Amino acid sequence: MKWVMPLAGALLLSGCGISATGVIQSGEPATGVRPVALVYFVVDDRLVPVYREIADPVNVRTAVELLLTGPDPSERKRGLTTALVRVPTPEISADGARVSLQLSAGPHPLPPIAVRQLICTVAEARLAADPDAAATGVTVVVTGPDGQRTQGTSLGCSVLASPPVRTTRSPG
Repeated sequence: MKWVMPLAGALLLSGCGISATGVIQSGEPATGVRPVALVYFVVDDRLVPVYREIADPVNVRTAVELLLTGPDPSERKRGLTTALVRVPTPEISADGARVSLQLSAGPHPLPPIAVRQLICTVAEARLAADPDAAATGVTVVVTGPDGQRTQGTSLGCSVLASPPVRTTRSPG
């Protein structure tokens, strides 16, 4: 027993036998990783999430502007459409996990699928910008051109139901 304690002490003091080293240079930093925004287009009256490559990290305004430009030619060839036709960029305000969109006044309400496109696109953008909001979900309130308010959450916009389509914009 007398030799066990000194042996244990020696083992503790010797460590694992690997000497300390400094930083080892191993090449250039990773490249090619680009931020993406998730926008929701329509196929056969259902929402389809589509990844869009963007230049800067996603925010709600960027995602809404991408959504309002509609599907590009290659997406249209695949049957993607939008219910948001000639809709100007709304006023956007965010407070934590709650985002409000106020569309310009007009005589016609948005179709329900158009409101869902906005809610899901905005919710995903807010989650990307503030991942802590995932614990409670993001609530989006859309006030349409006719003044009607519709509320939805990120919890109703599951990407798992329809795997996202990845598209890239050609420069130009």
